[in-house]
Amino acid sequence: MVAAAVAWGAVEAAAALGSPSSSWLAPSRLAAAGLSFCPVVAVLGAKRPQHQAWTFVVLAFWAVVMLPAAEAFFLQRGDRLALGDARRWFLWVLLLLGPVNYVPTRQWTAALLLAAAQFLALSEHLPLVRQTLFREQYLAALCLATGAVWAGRVAGTPAQAAANAYDRLWLDFRNLFGLLWALRLQERVNAVVDTNHWPLWLSWTGLRELEQSQPIRSIDPAIEPTLRTSMKGLLRRFVSNEWIAHRLGQDID
Repeated sequence: MVAAAVAWGAVEAAAALGSPSSSWLAPSRLAAAGLSFCPVVAVLGAKRPQHQAWTFVVLAFWAVVMLPAAEAFFLQRGDRLALGDARRWFLWVLLLLGPVNYVPTRQWTAALLLAAAQFLALSEHLPLVRQTLFREQYLAALCLATGAVWAGRVAGTPAQAAANAYDRLWLDFRNLFGLLWALRLQERVNAVVDTNHWPLWLSWTGLRELEQSQPIRSIDPAIEPTLRTSMKGLLRRFVSNEWIAHRLGQDID
């Protein structure tokens, strides 16, 4: 996202120094704004070891989505940048993907700021809008994107208000990887809980007592070793041993 914000800023700086009607400006703006979709798409393939190959999928995704910008820049200089209806509606899908994945997490502010930035930067290409909304909207979009980077950094700090170490581990994972992967992990952890007939369950906000749904301040010593092994086994597909140990307050194993 930092790379996208830098590219975005470079385009707007060049626009301020050059002519607003330059043929390169609209394709460059589309390509820079499109780069901001890559972080959320990257998260969808974050599971190891597939994440290494997914990097090339993300780059290919950006190249395909931004193909009209490349065509306008290299092959159709002087022509108005035009996207087909399918691409225009797909931009809406991409724009909403970030809020859907992150609004239920601590990253909701960053997700909404970024979605607002993308909406302003791409409004003239979006169905139901197809126009610029005000004169300085591209500068406003850049400011919102920069704010999204800052808000994401602030929200990315480890959770402090957690009833126990496993809640802190869960909340940090949920906030980092978003709704889609968090629901999958929650399902897997609760399957382990059901198999072992433990009197607890993993809710969206942490471990809860089975009967009263109250936060669990301390884990039963008879349960804790198996719970630790299960959660570490699941989380190692996404994060390092150091990341896990830091949140559990344990030595790396």
